[in-house]
Amino acid sequence: FECRKVKFLRKGAWLRLILPSGASLCYPAPRVEGKEISYMGMNQYTRRWQRIKTYGGKFLENICQSLGRDVMASRMIPIEEEGYDIILTVHDELITEAPDKPLWNEKNLSSLLATPPEWADGLPLAAGGFEGYRYRKD
Repeated sequence: FECRKVKFLRKGAWLRLILPSGASLCYPAPRVEGKEISYMGMNQYTRRWQRIKTYGGKFLENICQSLGRDVMASRMIPIEEEGYDIILTVHDELITEAPDKPLWNEKNLSSLLATPPEWADGLPLAAGGFEGYRYRKD
């Protein structure tokens, strides 16, 4: 089943959501009972393997988070080629070091990060950042 640029594929004991980047989100032992969708997974509170209920909005959240990661990962090599030394990533953030010169600034880095990869042509992207000598949560 296709929904825009995401493909839903049931193959064997897995439900795969194939993203525009080619990456997949995998859900083991999917089941549809009436209007309920579930899969096997780790309960985040008990840390036990069990059936977990989900819904379309949760799939959309997973897709959005994964696409954000895929876009960021696709831009890391071009960013390093521009002279930014990536020292850490945190979810959807890049922490870099660069020469302390006007050419290397947060606006230039944000522009590089917000350039869509080929597989995401037309995707509206924006990135923000700050420049400092120490890391902080913005």
